[in-house]
Amino acid sequence: MMLDVDEGKGPIFMQTAEAIENLSTAEPDEKKRKRKLKELESEAWEDFLDMTISQAILWAATNVAPDEKPSEIAAAEPYFIGSHSGASGAWVSGPEDMAPEEYKWGYCNMATTAGVFCAGDASGASSHKFSSGSHAEGRIAAKSAVRYIVEQGAALTEASPDVEQLKAQVLAPVALFDEFSGKSTDPDINPEYIRPKQFMFRLQKIMDEYAGGVSSAFKTSATLLEKGLSLLDFLREDSKKLAAEDLHELMRCWENIHRMWQAEAHVRSILFRQETRWPGYYFRTDQPKMQDDWKVFVNCKYDPGKGTWEMIKRPIIELVP
Repeated sequence: MMLDVDEGKGPIFMQTAEAIENLSTAEPDEKKRKRKLKELESEAWEDFLDMTISQAILWAATNVAPDEKPSEIAAAEPYFIGSHSGASGAWVSGPEDMAPEEYKWGYCNMATTAGVFCAGDASGASSHKFSSGSHAEGRIAAKSAVRYIVEQGAALTEASPDVEQLKAQVLAPVALFDEFSGKSTDPDINPEYIRPKQFMFRLQKIMDEYAGGVSSAFKTSATLLEKGLSLLDFLREDSKKLAAEDLHELMRCWENIHRMWQAEAHVRSILFRQETRWPGYYFRTDQPKMQDDWKVFVNCKYDPGKGTWEMIKRPIIELVP
């Protein structure tokens, strides 16, 4: 699809009306056919609400009835490709009853950080989880988390951090806003802090322009990725200046910080992988083909003590021949 757009064949339309019509023509009886059309329309809405909720919202927002006319679609923007692609997400321990030893080290769905459990897009590994599948995996992860707490509870209590210190860290954006908001006539414009919405726009701009976003036609390269990393490094320095006026903004501050770290992991993974593994999501213009020696999982690991990243290749083990 991206190649078609490059050749001037865009925009791309999804022919939902045509697909529904074709499925219903097998029924010769007009009454039954109309009933069949209604059933197909209902199933289509259910499928999209389960798999791609944003597409259903887009139909409503752009006045498109998918059973009557086609709708324009575009490729994805840079984001943490999880359950839909099936190969990305946090590296989590597999189920005890079937995972090979290389994919299993502890509690099911626990990340390499003890006590952190992941599900849905966060853990990847299945291209058919969507909304309902992510819900099911969430239950599995939650049960594992409860088992971890029950079995490791005593040790966790002994190793608990300084709660007051954590509270001060979490609430620091509120304290920053309270201290400096009165020093400018507009609380959105202040030399002492950044509002979370401003930070979010800056992060999105970096990822869009340097990590293969829509404005760069989903293309990137080593040079662009390295420049993006330098801008993310600058952004990380400024994250200490995030300020929150209320609890909602406080949530947005920490959400932005989490997205910032996730974005850097994403950029470093694309840069490390010397190929284009998912041409439907982005192109490495300097490495445009898939390479057999890169048919591996790529992990990235951050050392907060040293401030360094480690990139790791993991073998892909075919569970089903």
